[in-house]
Amino acid sequence: MRLGVFEAGEAGREKKSTYKAFASPRENLLQKSSIPADENLVFVTDVPHTLCVRYLYLHLILISLLPVVSARKWTELDGVTYLEEKYSDGDSFRAKRNTVTYIFRLYWVDCPETDTRYPDRVQEQADYFGVDAKQAIQGGVLGAEWLHELLEGKELTVYTRYADARGESTIRRYYAMIKIGDRWLSELLVENGLARVFGVETELPDGTSARNYSARLKKLEKEAKEANRGIWGLASGVGPHAAPREIRLKAPTSIFSATPPHSMVGRLPAGWKVTVGAPTRVGFRAVTFVSPGGNDFQGEIQETSIP
Repeated sequence: MRLGVFEAGEAGREKKSTYKAFASPRENLLQKSSIPADENLVFVTDVPHTLCVRYLYLHLILISLLPVVSARKWTELDGVTYLEEKYSDGDSFRAKRNTVTYIFRLYWVDCPETDTRYPDRVQEQADYFGVDAKQAIQGGVLGAEWLHELLEGKELTVYTRYADARGESTIRRYYAMIKIGDRWLSELLVENGLARVFGVETELPDGTSARNYSARLKKLEKEAKEANRGIWGLASGVGPHAAPREIRLKAPTSIFSATPPHSMVGRLPAGWKVTVGAPTRVGFRAVTFVSPGGNDFQGEIQETSIP
């Protein structure tokens, strides 16, 4: 324990203040120190008990207020545009607003790496999704491509507290929440099976508590896993790089044109046999089948329709 010792003169007027470290009772203190025994010494232990309690209580109050005082408010940045960059992935990318370039790292989610620079991290991500390291990197590349397709040419609204997300770039990286229409980018990544619920948590700019948003993300992740979307499908053989497979539809299902504007061309009845292929765009896969009229058809099917 560290005790403070105050040295005073005969008239009680302050001569000087010194602080020394002791861990012994008063008697040992006087014996072991070089301070004269007839000096007027004021010990911490001489302070009235009630005063100590008051100071302790005030100290605890101040500590409890620290997170509130130190937390920065959300800053809204509108008119932000996505910038394609070599090391961007699904949860971290460059963006520009006016003349300022940023790197934003999403709160709440983690997408697999797109290369083998961090093998331990790749393996951890692979274990989470139930795939091998090679498949995890394939999923990371898919997430980066998905993000590029989703954000390119759009003006984004970014919310940040300018909290440092670290990184290897000379440009500082900030944690952020990014709005896409009326949805958050973090939940879109989880919903499509391209990210895991993992990382720095926070309450949302719209006031949603961290607890409620965590529950929402975990629900979306569970649904994505059950539907074999994105990286989750790699482990079950229906993922982005899996071979085409034949399935029977469990419910009437809409089929879309394979060419823009990808209009719906019809519906197949439940029980119809189709062959599902690779992803074609966000949320869709290639599909081939023999139509009810007996013709071979190639189009697209929504991933949510795949049993």
